[in-house]
Amino acid sequence: MDVSSESSIEAAASSCPIALTHIVHNAAGIYLPGTSFDGTTRGPRDVAPKVTKDTLMRTYEINSIAPLLIVQHFLHKMNVRSSNLLPLLAFVSSKVGSVIDNGSGGAYAYAYRSSKSALNSIAKSLSSVDLANEARVMLLHLGYVRTDMTGGKEGFIDAKESMGGMLNAIEATDATTPGFRFVDYKACLIPW
Repeated sequence: MDVSSESSIEAAASSCPIALTHIVHNAAGIYLPGTSFDGTTRGPRDVAPKVTKDTLMRTYEINSIAPLLIVQHFLHKMNVRSSNLLPLLAFVSSKVGSVIDNGSGGAYAYAYRSSKSALNSIAKSLSSVDLANEARVMLLHLGYVRTDMTGGKEGFIDAKESMGGMLNAIEATDATTPGFRFVDYKACLIPW
């Protein structure tokens, strides 16, 4: 499905033939070209174009709004797994979405970072209020993974290690797990 299109999300949900126990939203997001506050050098960052409304809106559309729309359209397809296991909604977010962990600012601050903070807030609201008795909600931080986005060489872990950790965190979520968690690939809690 095209997560930037609500009609595409709706069509995918309507055509989904099975009951779901998990939704793992792994559209990890988009990171548009680097931007800065006003196009000047500030702190340790190099000069980058100033952030624009279009860059912010496109990033929020994919990274923050799409996951919420997916929950709206797919929730009716979710079933309780057992008396101890509510349906699970897991969103791939990022540690850079942590407000308390924001020490670098710069390019992340104006689009990617703030869009992930918005996703984190949406997930917390779903968990605490809207779906408190219907589903478990968790945020996942993949870690700094060696991928095409990091040039294939930068990063602390490979994709297999990251995904193995994420799957373990997902499968460890049951009735004894807090209704909301923000964890990394080692299942360590990430501060807000």
